[in-house]
Amino acid sequence: MKDTIKLIVVLTLICAISSALLAAVFRVTEKPIAVAREQRILQAAAKVMPAGLPMPEKVELNQTTFFVAKKEGKVQAVATEGRSNKGYSGDIVLMIGMSSDGKLISYEVIQANETPGLGTKMTSDGFKKPLLGRPLKGEWKVKKDGGDVDAITAATISSRAVLDCICDAIKKRNAVLGQL
Repeated sequence: MKDTIKLIVVLTLICAISSALLAAVFRVTEKPIAVAREQRILQAAAKVMPAGLPMPEKVELNQTTFFVAKKEGKVQAVATEGRSNKGYSGDIVLMIGMSSDGKLISYEVIQANETPGLGTKMTSDGFKKPLLGRPLKGEWKVKKDGGDVDAITAATISSRAVLDCICDAIKKRNAVLGQL
């Protein structure tokens, strides 16, 4: 009985010390991680903008963050996150750049855990280039679903998720179009 109580006390102390250490490490790393994530998002927004535009300005509308690039006071392009929970290995988050004339400029991966060598090809030229410059009002579906986008070979689910992210960003943009 004494040994059991002794074991319980020792294990409780080990757990308490471990928990305190984990909490301390979390507090120390929380801000640097948030700053790094914010920097990564800002860099992705700048990458999906047309060349020659100034750094985009961050705008919050409808609980959504937009990055707006202006030239001579006129909106030239908008970027926002597009999200999909339909990825092969979980959620996918892309920064989607859209021009003021209603075309896809580009996209950059912010978060994705797709299969290396397959789903990670979502940024390959073979998949990405045919999407660039497409009208936002068009249909964003892979050929298997009746659309006209060639899916990544052996990664149709990831391809659908990318298109889902693009559609999500388009909806967000369209919801605030007159306010930008």
